[in-house]
Amino acid sequence: MPNYEELKNILGPLRVFENEPLANHTYFKIGGPARLFFEAKSLDDLKLAITTAKENKIPFVILGGGANVLVSDKGFNGLVIKNRADGIKLVGLKGTIDKTGTGIKNALVWASSGTPMNQLARFTIDQGLEGLEFLLSVPGTIGGGLKINAHFEVEKGDFIGSRLVSALLFNTKTNQIKNVDQTYFEFSYDYSKIQQTGEIVLEAVFRLDRAQDSQGLWQRAMDNVKRRNDQQPVGIACSGCVFRNISHEDAVHLATPNLTTSTGYIIDSLGLKGTKIGGAEISTHHANFILNTGGAMAQDVIELINLIKAKAKETYGLDLKEEIFLIGDFL
Repeated sequence: MPNYEELKNILGPLRVFENEPLANHTYFKIGGPARLFFEAKSLDDLKLAITTAKENKIPFVILGGGANVLVSDKGFNGLVIKNRADGIKLVGLKGTIDKTGTGIKNALVWASSGTPMNQLARFTIDQGLEGLEFLLSVPGTIGGGLKINAHFEVEKGDFIGSRLVSALLFNTKTNQIKNVDQTYFEFSYDYSKIQQTGEIVLEAVFRLDRAQDSQGLWQRAMDNVKRRNDQQPVGIACSGCVFRNISHEDAVHLATPNLTTSTGYIIDSLGLKGTKIGGAEISTHHANFILNTGGAMAQDVIELINLIKAKAKETYGLDLKEEIFLIGDFL
């Protein structure tokens, strides 16, 4: 039997909250309550919360920045651990270095898994290091970003996983911690191996190159932000792209314009932009976004998702796959 009282005693009665509305912790602003809610403010907090939940037979889930997730209207009947363990530092430089820093070729940057990706981007740009500037203004944490292999321009290879050197992982089945290299993750588009293994990223090390023009680096990063804001809905509750893009093979088969793999194009071509169910709406700005226009329920979003998938299958024979992760009971 789950021992909720023992968990509260170990983690601290004043730090464990009951019936915390998860809508307050997601970009969708949707979701019922967590039976128990705990903010892990350090890696020790994070490890203790996971092991304590396991020892007391309490279901748990790790929540980062709250992007790319949809929480059930019923909430989560267990412990939600919000990962707030953040921190960034330089841990290595390579090159012939003088007092001005001239000669640095690349650097290693360490980050804790609860660090916002936007914060990591700002730190690296300020240090004159290029390779992760595309993460500027991107929501979510390092841990979540590595889980989904966060990206911007796929064709340019702008993936967070491409810059990873190593990571410290917590195995939730064995409570063991291991250090792995980049190849362990088997990164691909919107995928990493830990989606299957359930392992939790504790910390990560990235290798970045010295930028020749630090001012130009900031400009490039800001240009990316502007393009993203022009292409995507801004200032309204949503959770990023709902579906993964289609494959190049599917684009060729369907002869999409310029062989675009954009699922937004597919949804738009189905005439679904602006479709509403309850308080949820398929964005008229970018059809691969579902918006919470006010008071949307998780069930409204699920019904729109199912509608899009059914239409795409019926019209094009496509099996669209969600990019967002579901938390809680949706039955």
